Amino acid sequence: MSLEINEKLNHILQDLELIKNQLKIVPNRDTTIDNHKSSISEYENFAKELKLDEKTITNHLSTISRFLVHSKGVITANSVKEFLDSNDSLSWKSNQIKALRKYIRDFLKLGNWIDEFKFSKTKAKLKEIPSDETLIKFLNALPQQTQIIALFLLTSGLRLGEVLSLQTTNITNETNMIDATQIHEGSTKHSWISFVTQQTINILYGYFGVSSFDSNDNFNLFSHSSRLVQNHFEKASEQLVIKLNPHMLRTIFTEKCTISGIKDKYIDAFCGRTPQSVLAKNYTDYSPASLKREYEKVEALLTFES
Repeated sequence: MSLEINEKLNHILQDLELIKNQLKIVPNRDTTIDNHKSSISEYENFAKELKLDEKTITNHLSTISRFLVHSKGVITANSVKEFLDSNDSLSWKSNQIKALRKYIRDFLKLGNWIDEFKFSKTKAKLKEIPSDETLIKFLNALPQQTQIIALFLLTSGLRLGEVLSLQTTNITNETNMIDATQIHEGSTKHSWISFVTQQTINILYGYFGVSSFDSNDNFNLFSHSSRLVQNHFEKASEQLVIKLNPHMLRTIFTEKCTISGIKDKYIDAFCGRTPQSVLAKNYTDYSPASLKREYEKVEALLTFES
């Protein structure tokens, strides 16, 4: 009788283990990291396997390093709380929690207690969108190549790093479509398809002295680094007393799309904010033809008088 009960208990324990594995339930526990450098290095490899983008990984490594120094390698709910209490900035706390969740919960597998630390909700800051006249003045103050880069940011919704990575083969001459699907792929950012205005493409072709790009050729559109573009924006801002940065142009693109009546899901697709799984499952909605029809709604607002 006792043997039969033991067998049943073993089966129950095995089933529970299977359920825990299926639901990815990990017991909550604490630990101490003695070799900070080794743990950080191993996390970096882990983050790369997850295909987190470089900037995110760099930010995570910085946070983890500061935390381990602050806590002397002791990882407990209390040590995390003390670390977060070391800075009053709500946005700073939120960024630290994001990194620590990946490190403590996903990499070290210490359980889900880190989820108890919630992101602080801050009020959104309203940004003043400059007028078209101000935009034209600002664009004209930029060096030629940076001016074209700015037009791409303003009329496509792409990120600066994505624009700087573009090659001639990423552009479809007939539709002005930008295929950015292979440029940026991470756990939260998924470049997809966007477009630029006919005005922008004409300026680009004029810069290279061509009427279109030969499909047999393939070269980088831009030679500038991100830092150089930022410097040009800063100089133009000082010169005109107008505060504008590359990210603001992406914000203006989003605002003009909204004014044009484009649904959020399409704006997110243009800006690379739609998960790859959603893009794959709903390809008809996110096909080049569908997105082109949506883009045509905003093109006039992104075209400026000469």
